[in-house]
Amino acid sequence: MKAKSSKNIAFTAIFAAIGILFGTILLIPTPVPNVYLDLSHIGTVLAAILLGPIFGGITGFIVGIWPGLTFGNFLVPPFKALTGIFVAILAKKTRPGIAVFVGYLPEAFLTYLTLAVLKIPYGLPLPVVYTILVKAFAEIVILSILMEIIMRNKGVKQFLQSKVGFLYL
Repeated sequence: MKAKSSKNIAFTAIFAAIGILFGTILLIPTPVPNVYLDLSHIGTVLAAILLGPIFGGITGFIVGIWPGLTFGNFLVPPFKALTGIFVAILAKKTRPGIAVFVGYLPEAFLTYLTLAVLKIPYGLPLPVVYTILVKAFAEIVILSILMEIIMRNKGVKQFLQSKVGFLYL
């Protein structure tokens, strides 16, 4: 059991590092000035699908620390953790792409609630909030397609299972 736990912790760290890398360095420009697509949730959804809700949640929380500090919003890490938990739960019951998309919906709702309704951490104009959410949904659609391709490929799935040791799926 300890070897499995050590492996899960190591993979959680790797997936968190991938998420941080994709969220800070590998930014995709959009036509909107100062708005970039980031695929930071890639680490979270990989951990969720491969390791389950606990490690998906931990990975999401770790990945959310940097944007939370950057934007001054202490709610980002728990919201991203929630996505990891929901994606993992849904991945057991449905296709990976659907699990990623639907698993993000609670985070999207809470993001809207805090930014637009409660004005936490600061009052953003509604067009800015909508831009943030549209950008986030574009990222999630990309990740949903990517996870569908990755997790439905038998060769990739066997490779991941041999490295992780088990698949939560």
